Amino acid sequence: MTTTVTTTPLGTTPVGTTPLGTTPAAADGPPTGRRRPSWLFPADQPPWARPALLVLALVSGALYAWGVRLGELHGFYAPAVKSMSENWKAFFYGGYDSAASITLDKLPGAFMVEALSARVFGFSTWSVLLPQVIETVVTVLVLYGVVRRWLGPVAGILAAAAFATTPIVAALAHAEISDTLLTMLLVLAADAAQRAVAGGRLRWLLLSGVWVGLAFQAKMVEAWGVLPALAVVYLVAAPGSLRRRLGHVGLAGVVTLAVSMSWIVMVLLTPASARPYIDGSTDNSPLSMVFDYNLFNRYGLNTDTAVGFGRRGGAVASYMLGADVASQVGWLYPLALIGLVAGVWWRGAALRTDTVRADFLLWGVWLAAYTGAFSTGRVAHTYYVVAIAPAVAALAGGGLLTLWRAYRQDGWQRWLLPASVAVSVAWAVYLSGQYPTFLPWMTPLLAVLGAVSVILLVLSALRRGGRARIALIATMAAVVSLLVAPTAWAASTDDSRYAGSGGGPAAGPTHGFGGAGRGGPGRYRGAGGDDAEGFQPSDSAGVNDRMGRSFDRTQMQAPNGERSSGGQAGWSGQAGGGGGFGGASDRPGAQTQQVIAYLKSHQPGSEYLVATQGSMQGGQLILAGASVLPMGGFSGQVPFPTTNQLARLVADGKLRYVLAGGGFGLRGGNSPTSTWVTSNCTPVRDGPLGATGLYDCAPGR
Repeated sequence: MTTTVTTTPLGTTPVGTTPLGTTPAAADGPPTGRRRPSWLFPADQPPWARPALLVLALVSGALYAWGVRLGELHGFYAPAVKSMSENWKAFFYGGYDSAASITLDKLPGAFMVEALSARVFGFSTWSVLLPQVIETVVTVLVLYGVVRRWLGPVAGILAAAAFATTPIVAALAHAEISDTLLTMLLVLAADAAQRAVAGGRLRWLLLSGVWVGLAFQAKMVEAWGVLPALAVVYLVAAPGSLRRRLGHVGLAGVVTLAVSMSWIVMVLLTPASARPYIDGSTDNSPLSMVFDYNLFNRYGLNTDTAVGFGRRGGAVASYMLGADVASQVGWLYPLALIGLVAGVWWRGAALRTDTVRADFLLWGVWLAAYTGAFSTGRVAHTYYVVAIAPAVAALAGGGLLTLWRAYRQDGWQRWLLPASVAVSVAWAVYLSGQYPTFLPWMTPLLAVLGAVSVILLVLSALRRGGRARIALIATMAAVVSLLVAPTAWAASTDDSRYAGSGGGPAAGPTHGFGGAGRGGPGRYRGAGGDDAEGFQPSDSAGVNDRMGRSFDRTQMQAPNGERSSGGQAGWSGQAGGGGGFGGASDRPGAQTQQVIAYLKSHQPGSEYLVATQGSMQGGQLILAGASVLPMGGFSGQVPFPTTNQLARLVADGKLRYVLAGGGFGLRGGNSPTSTWVTSNCTPVRDGPLGATGLYDCAPGR
């Protein structure tokens, strides 16, 4: 007697069975005599899927919202958001001060949502951070939908859970950083592109371009990193002739460019006298700010039209695989990569229009594009790499399901699942071991859970019959072993000791500047693994090479809770109230109130209470409601105002007092305006700051 074994192509479902995570059609409908709400139990999903997704969204949203209580805003962005919430001109242009004298060094779209929330609910920490929580939860929901249409609800839940528990995602969910908005818009673009590929529908592809264009308004050129993935997938897998597909991609590109450049064009068409000065540029141009200052500088290609940083990064592996970066976003690297290779390989014989292979390509090209960009440019903040989190999560969830389906069939391929789990857990053990004093129980727990799941998977594979239950238990144990570490790291962001800062959010014991972490507080590690001294801005920028250290080491805590810069003994003026550059408080400290009270009682200018050298130095004053003229922008070196403009403001009585010096340590004291102040104004020695940089420029003094 012989036994015939029937197999089916890998990546497909055996005849006579139902895919994991689905139920027979008869089981999908409601029981006789009962009706279920369609929003909770949609007809195209098994009855457990939508409730599981909602539970995941609620739990993760609660985790993120709980972190808002830490109450720290961004030291540079918070004053601008307050100004944007009070003045529609500042709102449109991204004005740093309420009079919209100078902009942020970023596009305003990144902060418009926060400013609207502050305008509706009043400016406070929770009103500014609430949109971040909502955007992250929306991303979880949309990512589930994309992966569910790709490989089913189980893969969707796995991907959504992997994304929700990514440590840097949790850290950014309650931080005033635009990357949450960027990530949400890019996942929405992937959702629209997926629908476009499935039917060759131009309107969905155009919508995808709109989402990418809006993402450009949030994080500029970083948003375009997803374009290769969207274009390649549509050209490879969409139905229709190649000429038709090329035409659709071209039209979508035009839409993307139009939406992306809309604000820049409007600013260029506005006379310079009718708008704020564009920070980050030396020629008052949004093109210089966006492309030179925020793009070319990252790759050492800066010109003389923007204040520059000009530091080239290192090799791919040295950055993305470093523990300080991988612990934030890369716990599932091995599973994602193995899933990508297996998914594309096993669909090799499918039709060109195969949507399963298309989505593997979508996330694979997405991951490759951003990995290459982050690894070759200067990444000042670790949290930038959150852009790869959706791709890693989708490939991990889809890959695990693909490997499971291969495991359920006969053949050597079934051994890939236990092997993948073993490699992934080993990687997690390695990452956890890099931080032996943080969650010291994590490494042995991972080892035990991983060993148990792999052993059970191997035993189940060796058994000829009755292995389904053991295999399911083993796979569930594997999922737990893969997610327990990132979940613990994500949960740590609700502890003030492990949430990073307002300016550098990060999970666990790492810090948010360029992958800094185990080197100690305030140490900066650049894209090539350099310490703080490796952060070498171009000489023309005049940006202090001690920038990375000044965030923490030179910020001395004063008794009244405010920070003092090492470059100016009594006052930094930075929007910190205890946070320095890293964070800001929505409540002014005692020293800030004293300075404002003194200035108001001594006949200040009619338009500005005070001018400061550098935007950062005026941040806390702006948060306290003062009218401030930020001279020199973020770096203190932008040529605004000119000395003639400054002299005219003083002569017309619009400005009297100036806080000179570079409170942020960016050589602001060497600027022409600072020199003019020290030459033409009188130091104030009887004020609350003593002789620490406050000057009276009233004529005749």
